[in-house]
Amino acid sequence: MGSLIENVKTLNSAVRTVLLAALVGVVGMGCYFGYTEYTARERLIRDQTEKIKEAEAKVETLEGDLKSRIAEIQQLQLDLKHKIEQIEKLETAMHLLKTDQRLAQLKVISIERDEAGKAKSTKLQFAEISPNGDPLSDPREFSLPGDVVYIDNWIVKFDDQYVESADIERGTSLVLFRRIFSEEQVPTEGFSLDEVGMRPQAYARGGALTEFEKKLWSDFWEFANDPAQASAMGIRAANGEAVSIKVREGKTYGITLRASGGLSIAPQGNNDATSDSL
Repeated sequence: MGSLIENVKTLNSAVRTVLLAALVGVVGMGCYFGYTEYTARERLIRDQTEKIKEAEAKVETLEGDLKSRIAEIQQLQLDLKHKIEQIEKLETAMHLLKTDQRLAQLKVISIERDEAGKAKSTKLQFAEISPNGDPLSDPREFSLPGDVVYIDNWIVKFDDQYVESADIERGTSLVLFRRIFSEEQVPTEGFSLDEVGMRPQAYARGGALTEFEKKLWSDFWEFANDPAQASAMGIRAANGEAVSIKVREGKTYGITLRASGGLSIAPQGNNDATSDSL
């Protein structure tokens, strides 16, 4: 009986040992699988984090490229706008350089001739006109000996840069009509046209002379003789200039000014007629 009990105790101890070992094994396996799962998730999170960082870096690179492209496009737009403005200015300048400004009109009323047909005197009207051809004042009537008529002028020509930029004061050459006479007279025997110190009617804008205009005409011969003074005013040339033509009875002649150049006189509506200038 005693040995049986002893055997039972030994068996129970063995069973407990086996169960304990099995339990330890189960717990160990659980821990192993738990650790493996944990580290797998950790690796997955780490891998995902790295991928996110790589994606963010790519996004930053793309954003930088996009900003660079936008800046390039904006600069190209500015360059294009600048080029367009330059082209428009150049076209305007080219137009101005080729534009004739109508300044005055000379109408021949009659020519008195001797028995041989030589002109004894010419009766004519002179009127300064607007760019669209409207008279700026009542025409003045003159009677001159002969039929070769001269119109003496003061003309101021400005540097091309002012003409090209359509400068308000220097955008075109300016003329002061001094006198009208014929080839059978000396100039001092002619008739005065624009009065020195007064604004030429062709440039009348309904106000008093500006300081620029006053200085321009009052110191005209100073500018003509002093290149430094002329340059300071943007003047390329200041000189007297006369146009002349052998007139025909009944014809009307236009006196025009090129923006960058000088004067011309020619019959209106007749491009075949020629004119002479001093």
